[in-house]
Amino acid sequence: MLNKAAYITTVGGLLHDFGKVLHRSGAADGRSHSISGADYIKGFTSDKDIIDCIRFHHRKEIDSALLSDESPAYIVYIADHISSGADRKGIEGEANTGYDQERMLESVYNLLSNRKGKAVYAPGMIKNTINYPGEGIKAAATEYPRLLSGFTDGLSDICFEPEYINSLLELCEKYLSYIPASTDSGQVCDISLFDHSKITAALASCIALYLEEGNRLNYRKELYERESDFCSEKAFCLFSVDISGIQKFIYTISSKGALKGLRSRSFYLEILLENIADEILNACGVSRSNLLYTGGGHAYLLLPNTGKVLTTVKESFSNINRRLLEKFETELYIAYGIKACSANELMSRTGNPESYVNLFRSVSSQISAMKLRRYSAEDIRFLNSVGIDREGRECAVCGTSSVRLSERNGSIMCGMCSSLSDISGGLIKENVVFAVLREEPNNACLPVFSADGSSLYLKPMTADAVREMLREAPEKVVRIYSKNAYSTGIPHSIKLWMGDYAAKSAEGALKTFSELAQDSQGINRIAVLRADVDNLGAAFVSGFMREKDPENKYKYMTISRTTTLSRSLSLFFKYHINYLMENPEFSLTDKEGKRNVVIVYSGGDDLFIVGAWDEVFSAAVDIRRAFNRYTDRALTLSAGLAVFDEKYPISLMAEETAELEERAKDNKYEGGSKNSVSLFGLESEKGQLTDKHTYNWDTFESKVIGEKYKAIKALYEAGGDYGNTYFYNILYFLRESENEKVNVARLAYLLARREPDKKAADKLKQAYSSFSANVYKWALAPEDRKQLITALIIFMCTLRDEKED
Repeated sequence: MLNKAAYITTVGGLLHDFGKVLHRSGAADGRSHSISGADYIKGFTSDKDIIDCIRFHHRKEIDSALLSDESPAYIVYIADHISSGADRKGIEGEANTGYDQERMLESVYNLLSNRKGKAVYAPGMIKNTINYPGEGIKAAATEYPRLLSGFTDGLSDICFEPEYINSLLELCEKYLSYIPASTDSGQVCDISLFDHSKITAALASCIALYLEEGNRLNYRKELYERESDFCSEKAFCLFSVDISGIQKFIYTISSKGALKGLRSRSFYLEILLENIADEILNACGVSRSNLLYTGGGHAYLLLPNTGKVLTTVKESFSNINRRLLEKFETELYIAYGIKACSANELMSRTGNPESYVNLFRSVSSQISAMKLRRYSAEDIRFLNSVGIDREGRECAVCGTSSVRLSERNGSIMCGMCSSLSDISGGLIKENVVFAVLREEPNNACLPVFSADGSSLYLKPMTADAVREMLREAPEKVVRIYSKNAYSTGIPHSIKLWMGDYAAKSAEGALKTFSELAQDSQGINRIAVLRADVDNLGAAFVSGFMREKDPENKYKYMTISRTTTLSRSLSLFFKYHINYLMENPEFSLTDKEGKRNVVIVYSGGDDLFIVGAWDEVFSAAVDIRRAFNRYTDRALTLSAGLAVFDEKYPISLMAEETAELEERAKDNKYEGGSKNSVSLFGLESEKGQLTDKHTYNWDTFESKVIGEKYKAIKALYEAGGDYGNTYFYNILYFLRESENEKVNVARLAYLLARREPDKKAADKLKQAYSSFSANVYKWALAPEDRKQLITALIIFMCTLRDEKED
């Protein structure tokens, strides 16, 4: 829980620069942004300390202020200085030329991987449509007033009390994410006002608690007069957690109700991680401003370096892992790493140029070491004492036999799988939130774990039901999670971005594998897409390193840029991915409307999508194109894409598609590596399994789909007797021509023999002449032949029905 000092400095940090919005919207009167901002906030709170944090966060203003030595304004002042020092870096080779009020936020991807991009964002609020960066974008004159109006309306619904701190944080995110923290013409301008304010709030709360523990409450002396000395103190901790066992937990389930089970398990792990992060933040006395990143089973937090925090972290994870052991045995485990650091290290301003990088290396190394010594002797004794079902039964879903089992709908299930089944329907309902409760409810709920070892329960509820509980029994509610919707004004509420698009039946239920297969064009099959960002770990740790500029090599490697990058990627994979599925652009089969696909998981940098096979293929192209625009090609994706029978075991679908994804990541081609897609599956060749359908994305889109597939489709649509048998014969000769050249001659004979009749329409004759010439030409070139084989397989899938399979 936030104490007064942490709360005041968090609010002050979040709002300290809001006067800049007033200035850029034309609502200020020429005074400094700190004065305008303080006067604006007076309309919502009379708390003098909060107002002072906003009014006095610059040295020249503090010099003439009559602040008490204990004023929290000194804390926000130095936090702003540290945050600014970590995000505002001069433009390489350019001099400071003053402020440009019309300057727009630059893309954080501009400087990634030694690039010098020029892309900017149009100012605006976060919404489901994607705000792509680009060059030459002009800002609408009305946008800042619109942002100011929306923010003001939202702030009116928020009480200035600790239980509403997340509402304030989310309001800032919604309206301040696409406007720059600084418009200084002589600086790089790639940190948003939201990210700068969030980091300022995180730093400020850490400083408040760090100094409070040492009873160093003369903030003027500690932070203002000794500012340089304080920046060398290790007042902060970079903290990281990692969940082990995710893949096995999600995918080791039976085929019965597999899709519901996959989504429920994926959702549960995501909430499990978010709740653990919130438990640690709460136990350490800070807010979600200090949550730097969550996704893919990982989280990074910024904590104060206090004895309480170190003790709390150790005790909390002992409690949490013990509860995981009791509930899941060795299936899930959480490791952590923690490293003390100074402000100078966070700003890359130390004698050691790699000090910032070393923070991440240290916590990663600790996590790896902890995974190697997971369990104590007491834990092992507990595991040895676990019995099995006396009747020898196993859970029909996960296969466990070491917990209490019961019959449910004709199947034997364990309590966990039964609970996951109960909540699956709530995941696709509108207006559902997920409450973390202290008391076990009578109906559907899931166990989550507290820092102090007590039991907590996750329950899907309507927003109205939660509001009623908050009125009648607020002590029962720990926190409330909502998906992709701001719940500003509800105490303890937390909005989570979540890639949760799901095709639904006419009755509103989640479509099954069978229904998705029926939605396919051609063969009734489903496809699975697995993809993730290439080299993301290196991008986080050293992506902003300037290898070609030794003097400024580490200049841009700061916590502000790292968190901005991670938040941007999370927004794409956890939120904008839904828009891409709802508003498709590319289609192999010219379908229109929302995708018949289901997002099983889409996290901070990766995704797993299943659906009608042709629509998953099309979705893969849309996702890759959107990601290219979103990152301005600074980052790339590699993917595995495979087609399956609806009854194929889901664990094998996941395993085989993951193998294809790895083959895509191993792909090397002229001019690059990774940035590829591997399709269909591995084939046996000379005693080894090989991937015969792996391409870099540009080749797949332009050559396989844009050239070969397009040519095949053009012939088919021109009419004539050219169907599956004809295309299969071409495919046969192409495959065999790799071994015997005579098959090229046989292919030429087939092409000549099947020319259209002289009486055929000119359109058909022209289409066949072009097709025949191209196929023969492509058959002679190995790469073209390979691409044509892939294109034929894809196109034949759009024609073949179940009887022909």
